[in-house]
Amino acid sequence: MSRQQTDRAAADSQNSPWNSAAMRYLFSEIYMIEAAMAAHFCVRDCTELSRVLNLSNSISRRKLRRSIMFLLLQLVFLCDSGFSQIERPRAPEFAFSQFRLIPIHPAGRPASMGGAFIGIADDATAAAINPAGLSFLTTPEISLSHCASWQTYDFPVSRRVQSEGEQRQYEPVFDQTLVNVIYPQWGFTFAVFRQVAFRSEFSFDRQQFVTINANRPLSIAEQFGASGNFAGRTSEHYSEVIHNAFVVAKTLQPRVHAGLALRTTQLRLRLDERQYFEPALWLQTKFNVAPDQITPPRVEALYRIDHVHRNQFKASFSLGLLLEITSSLSLGIVYDNLPSYDVENHLIYPAYTLPDRTPNDGLDDAVFFKPEEKRLPFTLNLPDHWGFGLSWETSSRLLCAADVLLYRSHYLLQGLNFDLPQDDSPEAGSRYRDSDGEDDVRIKNHLALRAGLEYRLAELGKIWLLRAGFYTEPNFGLQAASRDSNLQREFPDKSGFVHVTSGAGVVLNNKVRFEGSVDICPALGQIGFIGSTVLRL
Repeated sequence: MSRQQTDRAAADSQNSPWNSAAMRYLFSEIYMIEAAMAAHFCVRDCTELSRVLNLSNSISRRKLRRSIMFLLLQLVFLCDSGFSQIERPRAPEFAFSQFRLIPIHPAGRPASMGGAFIGIADDATAAAINPAGLSFLTTPEISLSHCASWQTYDFPVSRRVQSEGEQRQYEPVFDQTLVNVIYPQWGFTFAVFRQVAFRSEFSFDRQQFVTINANRPLSIAEQFGASGNFAGRTSEHYSEVIHNAFVVAKTLQPRVHAGLALRTTQLRLRLDERQYFEPALWLQTKFNVAPDQITPPRVEALYRIDHVHRNQFKASFSLGLLLEITSSLSLGIVYDNLPSYDVENHLIYPAYTLPDRTPNDGLDDAVFFKPEEKRLPFTLNLPDHWGFGLSWETSSRLLCAADVLLYRSHYLLQGLNFDLPQDDSPEAGSRYRDSDGEDDVRIKNHLALRAGLEYRLAELGKIWLLRAGFYTEPNFGLQAASRDSNLQREFPDKSGFVHVTSGAGVVLNNKVRFEGSVDICPALGQIGFIGSTVLRL
């Protein structure tokens, strides 16, 4: 049985109203089908009971039997509810805080220069960055690159403020980033390559916690996430975008080069998440002395299950231009077009029960939510970008480069409601409303800066290449648009962090080149390595 089928079975069986005490009581009474007993369920005092008994003696046996059946059907309807039922409070349509895309540098040489390669693009790596640069190559080349890194993810785990209430998750990554084959022929340069363009993978668990500071019980909305009730989570996320491409490049004029990459872009997306809200919090009368964390998630607290799975190929392309302004200064321009994918969030709400707050009043005031299942479609638009790069060869030994990339990521997720309950505030009665009426989270367009240099040395009969650089990392995820502290905690802005890079390369007998890079982001605690081998045939 698949995981989704198991979750649906759990949703149907957990807290089933057929297992309720009311239903068992009904079945025990069915064996005593008497007119007086049936009337006993409908009246509450002895005077009314006597009147109904006298009435039952005056009607025919057939009509009495119909009356009894009607009363029993009413009881069945009431017991089918098990408890009082109300509509579930509104909730996010997607596990927004878990979704992210992290770009990957394709090879060691550009990575060690901070990714600034659009204006250089003079080796096999150009196929994945600026295809126009392939026109410089006059002999076949093969390149292979791998990365080993530790991606980090910070998520809130307690009511403590800032970093004291966060936990950092480390996820190791070891993957092939680029395989590339170059072949010049007939005045053109052709290439085929496979590139991992984006990759993100993590899994984490956290206990439920609340930031509500109130000397009163929770409302229904607060019980399920409003005003600072952070659900317990178990979450697994994996996303990868892979390009499989055919490239053609040509020198149009002595100083003008152009290239086109036609690609099939594969999206691999998997997000599985469970959210837990502890029912016992419903009985708590004050929260101004709440603990940092609630008890670990348990079956009775399971409130929501998200499944998002997608594996699809779509067409895309990259168009590049390289202009040699002078013999030492070059300008590169590239447009990278990425596809859109239709995705569906399979949302499951198991049956859920809130306990009776007044168990001694003789009435069953427990609140029961029936199991529900929804499929919410949305569109994932991978971020296109324009890239502009300059390279300046200041001498025969030193090469400098700088790139600016403009990512059109504002429309990354479309078709989903970005109005979340975390910042809702109470109105009169039990209603809650959004504080500003605007979207609570947003996805921004991003501007990324990259710069680096390369220094050549000729020692021991070999050419040694020393490199250094930096870049700012775009964060293709959701950030809080509201100033509400709860939203800021769950959706912090993680963009603009500076990465420092360095690396080296060595050229052996003009045929084989080995490249290596180190990428460090102190603010995120990340470190990554990329190694490349280039073989000239």
